[in-house]
Amino acid sequence: MVSRRNYISIAIMILILIFMFQFTGVMKETLNEYGVNEYVESTKNSIKEAKIYKPSGNDIRTLESEGKEYIIYIGAPNYGCGRVLSWWCTYSKRGFVSYSSLSKCKISDVYRPEAVIIDGEHITKSDINILYRFTERGINLIFTNMPNKLQIIQNQKLRNILGIKEIVKDRVKINGIHLFSGFLLGGEAIYEAKDKEEEKKKQDIDLYTPWYITGEGTKTYVMGTVEQEEGLSEEEKIKNETLPAIIWRNSINKSEVFCINGDYLSDMQGMGIITAMMSEIKGYELYPIVNAQNFIVANYPGFADENYDIIYEKYSQSLRAVLREIIWPAIAALSNESGDKLSLMMTPQFDYDDDNEPLVRDAVYYLKLLKEEYGEAGVSLDCNSDTNVSEKLEEDSYFWKTGIDDYIFQAYYTDDAKRLAEFTNSEILLNKYAPNIKTIIYGQQDGRNPIISYTGSTERGITRQGITSDGISHTFTDDFMLKSLETALGYSNIVLDLDKVAYPKSKEDLWEKLSKDITSTIATYWKPFEGFDSTVASESDLRIRRFLSLDFKKTVSESGISFDIKGFEDRAWFILKSNDRKVTKVEGGNFKEIEKDVYLIEAEKEHVDVKWNAKSENNLYFY
Repeated sequence: MVSRRNYISIAIMILILIFMFQFTGVMKETLNEYGVNEYVESTKNSIKEAKIYKPSGNDIRTLESEGKEYIIYIGAPNYGCGRVLSWWCTYSKRGFVSYSSLSKCKISDVYRPEAVIIDGEHITKSDINILYRFTERGINLIFTNMPNKLQIIQNQKLRNILGIKEIVKDRVKINGIHLFSGFLLGGEAIYEAKDKEEEKKKQDIDLYTPWYITGEGTKTYVMGTVEQEEGLSEEEKIKNETLPAIIWRNSINKSEVFCINGDYLSDMQGMGIITAMMSEIKGYELYPIVNAQNFIVANYPGFADENYDIIYEKYSQSLRAVLREIIWPAIAALSNESGDKLSLMMTPQFDYDDDNEPLVRDAVYYLKLLKEEYGEAGVSLDCNSDTNVSEKLEEDSYFWKTGIDDYIFQAYYTDDAKRLAEFTNSEILLNKYAPNIKTIIYGQQDGRNPIISYTGSTERGITRQGITSDGISHTFTDDFMLKSLETALGYSNIVLDLDKVAYPKSKEDLWEKLSKDITSTIATYWKPFEGFDSTVASESDLRIRRFLSLDFKKTVSESGISFDIKGFEDRAWFILKSNDRKVTKVEGGNFKEIEKDVYLIEAEKEHVDVKWNAKSENNLYFY
C-alpha cells in the first residue's frame, strides 16, 4: 500500500514530467521559425550574375601568357567528344584548343599541351607518321575512339603507337566490362549480368567490340569479360592480359598514349575518364570540384485529395494520407540513414482542372517536419493538367500567400524543356512569382548539355543543376556515369519524382515498389562517396556558383603542391590524386583522404600549401 507521502511525491513527479514535456513542445513551437528558409542567409554570396571561367579557345599565345595548362583536340569542337572536352576544360580551368585535322596542329617544344586528344575515326594514313613523331617528342596522346579497323590491321606502326599486340577478332560479343580500381573514384566494378533479371534491369552497355590484345608496356584500366567454357583448367582459361582491352595506356618512346575502344567519351562520363588519364600522365592531379551531394524529392508533397478512386483502390486511403502517413516516414528514415539532407520540390496540387483544392495547413505541417530534418522546400513547376507555367504560378501564388507567405523559395524544379524555357526566359514571370529564385533543378544527363551551368539571362544568374539519377533504376551505365561524375566534379543530384505515385500507371509506380528500389540503390551505390558533403539545393547552388567562377594556378615541388585561387569566396574544394604520395599537412585549409591516395582539400584561404611525403618506389600496376 502506498503511503500518502509517497503518493504525493509520485503525483508531483508526474506533474513535473508533464510540464517539462509540454514546456519543451511549447518552446519548440514558439522558437522554431518553421515558415522561414534558414538557407537564405547561409547561402548569401556576392556572385549575382552568371560569372563563369571560360577557357581561351585556339589562342595558344594567350594561354602561354597566362601560364595555363591546355589540351588540343583534333575533331569537331562543338559535337560529341569535342563538346564534352570543352565543358571539361571549363570545369577543370584548362585551355581548350581545337583543330579540324592533325596536319593543322603545330606544337612548339617550349609550350606544350598536356595531351593531344584525337577523334580516331578521322585519322588518315598520312597522320600516322605525325603521331609517331609526336611520341618521339614526348607529346602525350589520347584517342577518344579507335581508328578505322582496317588501318589498324594493315599498319604495324599504328599498332605500335596504340600498343596493340594482336587482333583476335574485329568484332566479338563480350559478357560485360571490368573496371579496375584506382582509375575512377568508387573502386573496382564488374559490369556483367549474373542472371536474366539483372540483364533486364541493368545491362545497357555495348557488348560488341573489337578484340585487341595489348602488348608490353601497356596498362589496362577497363577490359571486356568473355564467357569461359566450363571444365577448363586454370591454365586453359583466358587470362586477364589476353582479354579484350577497352581502355588502356601504352608507353612508347617518350610519350603516354591512351586508347578508348568504344563510345565512352561522347557524354558526361567522359569527363571522369579524361580526369583519371591526366593523373596517370602527370603522376598526380589537382582540380576543383563542386563537393555537393543532393537528395531531392520532386512533386512532393501535394496538398489536395486528388485521383481519389485510384488512390483509394491502391492504398485504402486518400492521397493526402498516403503522402503524410506512408511516404514521409520512409523518406525521413532514408535521409537519416544515408546522411543526406532533404530538398522537397513542392506542388500545391497535381491537377489544376479538377475541383480539389489544396489545404494550407498541410503546407505548414510539412514545413515543420522539413525544418526538423534540416531540409529545404522548393517549388515544382510541373503538373498533370494542361495548365501552363504562367497559369500554375498564378494559382499557386494565392496558396503560398495564404499560410506561408514568409517562406522564401530559392530552388525550382521541372523535367519539361518547354516549361523550363517558358519560365527562365520570362522576366515578367520571374519578377512576379519567383523574385528570390537562385537555382533550377532540371535535366537528365544526356551529353547534349553541361551537367551544371547557368540558364536564362546573364543578369539573372540562375544556376541549372543537372539530374544525375532518378534514385530508382541503376543500370551498369548509370553506375559508370556516377563514378565518372564523382571523379570529375564530386557532384551527384538524385531527384526522386513522386508525380507517378499520385497518378500511377502501373504497379511499378506504387510506393511499395519505389521505396524498395530507392532504399537499396542509395544505400549501395552512393556509399563509396560518403566523403563528399550532403547539401540542400540552395547550398549546392552556392557551391556551383563558386566553382564555376573560380580559377587557380598551381606550383609543384618534391615536397608538395601550392596553389592560388582567383575569385575565391569563403570556401573552395579540390581533389588531389597524389598517386602514392601521402599528404601530411595543408596550410590555408584542411584535408581528408576519401580513397587511397585521393584527398579532398578544403581551401579556406586564397593561397593553399599542401605538403606530401616523397613518392614510393613500389608502384604496382596491372598489366
